[in-house]
Amino acid sequence: MKKIAIFAMLAMLQGGILMAQKAIPEKDVKVNYVKDFQRQVPKATAVQWWQMDSLTFRVTYRDTENSRMAMVFSNKGAETHYYIEDHYPHAITDTVARHYQGYNITDLWMRKVRGKMTYQTRIAKRSGFLWWKKESDPKILNFEIDGKFLGE
Repeated sequence: MKKIAIFAMLAMLQGGILMAQKAIPEKDVKVNYVKDFQRQVPKATAVQWWQMDSLTFRVTYRDTENSRMAMVFSNKGAETHYYIEDHYPHAITDTVARHYQGYNITDLWMRKVRGKMTYQTRIAKRSGFLWWKKESDPKILNFEIDGKFLGE
């Protein structure tokens, strides 16, 4: 029993360390992205910046209603993600179940780019037991706002 408790604690610590290594300090983000974010969302909480590639930065945060949100900044512009925590649209869950057997929805968000709203969902295969789940083969799927599948 003691070995299981130690193993579980090490697994949680390893996951926390891996997550902490991905976030970057705000000072390492392009100044114009930080200023643009602060202008658009001055009361954001739980703000974390992530560098996706050399030109793209993502900021995750909670808005004034404590909803989970994100913005992605790149030289192509900015996009806003409104995460959906529950009650996924049936058209999306049906499409994943029919065309991506063995995959689970890990995140679903509404994506706003230049005033146009679409859905994006991240799916992945999950394997493991109890709390120890491993994801593999993640994919991002795109949907119109009415649920029509646009592709990967």
